[in-house]
Amino acid sequence: MAESTGRDAGERMKRFWDDRARENAAWYVDTSLAYDEPDMDQFFETGRRVVAEAYVDAPVQPAGHEGAVEIGPGIGRICAALAEHFDRVVGIDVSEEMVTKARGYVTDPKVTFLVGNGVTLAPLEDASVDFVTSFTVLQHLPDTDLVLGYFREAARILRPGGVMAIQWNNLPHPGFWHLKGAVWRARQKLGLAKGLDNRTAPEFIGTRVPWADVKRTIEAEGLVIKGRKGEDTLFSWVWAEKR
Repeated sequence: MAESTGRDAGERMKRFWDDRARENAAWYVDTSLAYDEPDMDQFFETGRRVVAEAYVDAPVQPAGHEGAVEIGPGIGRICAALAEHFDRVVGIDVSEEMVTKARGYVTDPKVTFLVGNGVTLAPLEDASVDFVTSFTVLQHLPDTDLVLGYFREAARILRPGGVMAIQWNNLPHPGFWHLKGAVWRARQKLGLAKGLDNRTAPEFIGTRVPWADVKRTIEAEGLVIKGRKGEDTLFSWVWAEKR
């Protein structure tokens, strides 16, 4: 039943993000951009800033630099920046539309983009990479088990000495965001709103996951937590090393 539920959620996420990619891919990846004319130079520069936080200035570094993986690359800004530090980079995204656009934007031969199932990191093999990261992706997943499943999958594909640097939603009181979405959807059904802001959709709002659950999951996979920041925020980070 849980596996079936995960597949269903993956299909819903795929449809949602395929539609958002067709609508305005860069803006839905980074809503700080202008909607009508997103500055793509700024967009890709933020990829370097994220990699600086997740990897360059991180509290722990992976033992090797052969391979890195990004969960949910969108149109590729972080993968492009990771290619400056790793021999090969793989971005795996639930949205085929995002992957198609990423392949157009990022032509570095060291970078590969794959379409995933929204639940696992298949077809990536066990103990095959040195670094796994994700930014503004897990916060959109609508189910706690899906979020924790990606932490497990990150641990699975890491080699010994590898590091995960992952951001997720650790807000203590996320109910406001869910209420806002419900109100907007009700207004839409009643004909009181001109259009639905897709940022209020369940597939965008996602869910928060308590630190205790993340910590327990990471340690159960045999990883050692090396750093953490952003407690009780939307942008909570954890770094962990595989022994």
